Amino acid sequence: MYEIAICDDDSAFAADLSSRLYQLFAERDADCRVTLFSDPAQVLSALERGERCDLLFQDILFGEEKGIRFGKLLRERKWDLDLVFVTSSERYALAGYDAQPLHFLLKPLEPRQLAVVLDRFLERRAPCILSLTTPQQTVRLPVTDALYFEVYNHVVKLHRRTGSDSSWRGTLQQLESELPPPGQFVRVHRSYLVNLEHIAVIGRDQLKLSSGDVVPIGRADFDRRRLISS
Repeated sequence: MYEIAICDDDSAFAADLSSRLYQLFAERDADCRVTLFSDPAQVLSALERGERCDLLFQDILFGEEKGIRFGKLLRERKWDLDLVFVTSSERYALAGYDAQPLHFLLKPLEPRQLAVVLDRFLERRAPCILSLTTPQQTVRLPVTDALYFEVYNHVVKLHRRTGSDSSWRGTLQQLESELPPPGQFVRVHRSYLVNLEHIAVIGRDQLKLSSGDVVPIGRADFDRRRLISS
């Protein structure tokens, strides 16, 4: 499910945009949840609490270009969300480019343009698929579903977020050369390859993953500086 936020002090406009978004997502067989905010400070508070936002429709004004400054703040903090500026005047569009928005939408909204923005967002957010060929079968799954790989006695085991693990004969060296995208999986031990996305806590001699699993760190195999910078 995609988490969508609309930040606009015009409640009627925000409600109308929310309704349109639910319809457009449904037409594309995608699920979403839309949350309405009346001020950028409310969005900031939600993000700082750890609430997820995949796509934010942000009024560019809010007096003295507050929306533009907020967009720049989002980029400075490197939150992983797509930003769409909504404005009633084209003259503000150029000032907003530093915030690296996905798109600008002009009020009143033109249905075709909103659909174009949504399709662009969904294309960018399409899950990266991991395809692994084993002696028995080809395993296909979204990269985000792979927690980590471990090897024991030349048997590779894939631990998945869903709990349906897979095993096959092989080595981590072979696996590393096949895994996309580059840099997504990191060798933390001679027997463990971990998905960076799921590392929750970096301990002195072990990692704790988002699933609660604990993976040991092998000092000879682990570049801590690389992991922290990621």
